[in-house]
Amino acid sequence: MLKPFTDTDFGLLKSWITDEEILFQFAGTEFSFPITKYQLKQYINKNPDRRFYMGCFDDGSAFAFGEIIPQQNDTYRLGRLLVGDPQTRGQGLGYRFVCELVGECKKVFKAKGIDLYVWKENTAAIKCYQKAGFMFTAEEPFSIFFNRKEFIINKMTLSAFD
Repeated sequence: MLKPFTDTDFGLLKSWITDEEILFQFAGTEFSFPITKYQLKQYINKNPDRRFYMGCFDDGSAFAFGEIIPQQNDTYRLGRLLVGDPQTRGQGLGYRFVCELVGECKKVFKAKGIDLYVWKENTAAIKCYQKAGFMFTAEEPFSIFFNRKEFIINKMTLSAFD
C-alpha cells in the first residue's frame, strides 16, 4: 500500500541512503551526501506539485520511497524510486511499489501516460519496470557524470492503460 511521505519518514529514508553512489542513483545530482532534512525540505518546497510516497507492507512498515511528478498533457513521471533496505531488494517489492504508483497516477491523477528514467546499467530496475509494462522510448539517451563516471540514462514509458 501507499502512504504519503511525511517528516516522520525522513529518518528511515536517510537510513536507506548509506553512501554517495546510492544517493546519486536515487536522486541524481539533486542532493549531496549525506542527505539532510533541510535538503529534502528545500526540494519539496521548490516542487510543490510533486507527490512523495512511501511503499508499505500491510502492517504499515515502509519498504520504499518514490515521487510522482506531473508533466504536460496529463502525463506523469515516476522519480526518486528506492526500495530501501538492501536485504529486501530482489524480492519483487520494487515491482509492487511501481504498480502501486502507477495505480495512483491512473486513479488519482487520471494520467494518460507515465514515464520514468533509468540508468542503462541498472538491469534489475529495468526488468522491474518492463514487468510493470514500461517500454523504452525512441528518445535519445542522455548522460550524467558522477565521480568521473558516465551514467547513461534512458527514458521508459507506460502508455497503454486498461
